[in-house]
Parts: sequence; C-alpha cells; structure tokens
Amino acid sequence: MGKKHLPLALLVLCSWAMPTIAAERVYCAASDAAVSVSLETGFSKKDEQQLIHFRGIAGVRDKAVPTEFRRLDLNSDMLRQYWTDKHDLRFSMQAFSPPKSPVYRITMSILTTRQTDSASSYKGRYRLAVQQLAPGSRVEGDILFDHETPIFCAIKG
Repeated sequence: MGKKHLPLALLVLCSWAMPTIAAERVYCAASDAAVSVSLETGFSKKDEQQLIHFRGIAGVRDKAVPTEFRRLDLNSDMLRQYWTDKHDLRFSMQAFSPPKSPVYRITMSILTTRQTDSASSYKGRYRLAVQQLAPGSRVEGDILFDHETPIFCAIKG
C-alpha cells in the first residue's frame, strides 16, 4: 500500500483489568474477508493501569474504501485516553484524511470481556467504519463501509 504515512487523530478509551500477576503486554487480532487488525499494547509493571505503548496495523479489503484507509499504521502517539475496569478491554479510535480539511473519517472500536479477573484472554467484537464527510463537517456524511467481526486478545506476562 505504499510508504505513505497517514496523519491520524486518535481517541482511545481503554477499560482494563490486570490478573494477579502484572501483565506486560496485550495482543489483539481479528481477520475476516473484509477487515483485519493486529494490536499490541504495553503496560507498566509498577502501575498496571499505566499504558506504555500502543501500536498495530488495521486494514480494509473492501474497494468502496479509499486507498489511504486500506492500511493504517497505529502507534502510541495516537493514544488520547484510557481507564481501567475489572473485566473489559475497550478501545475507540478515529482518524481523518486529510487532517486540516477532512474528507474522510475512519472509526474503529474494540469491545472485549474476559470471564474472570485471572483469565488470560478477552473475546469480543471489532468494528471498523469509513465515512465520507459532508463539506465542512467532521461528524456528518455518507457511510462508505461499516463492518463488525469477532476479535481475540491475549495477555502476555
């Protein structure tokens, strides 16, 4: 997909619970015929609620989606907000292109749950949508693509 870097604005909300032994990383993956995503997050050993990094790749295979959104490189600089909770792992991401006068918006969300506080994995849903914005708007426009698929996340110590 080329070596273009797409400027992204990201708002991330993360609800997180740690098992008895502090987790260092969480890996998430989802893939089907329409979308794919692979994420890695790192948490502090001293403060299990402090996110150290966030990175990954998201992709869309549907031809209705503009080329610049077919592959998105995600990184820690895009993280805006997160918090912790007992059983949930949640992310919400958003990107615009071009950043100053956006024509397109992409939104992604990951909503997962684990069965117990000590479970080492989460299961849930990954949703990705691409919208062509109305002139002068960052919120209104036509939905070009909206897809949801199962996602799995594993805690690695």
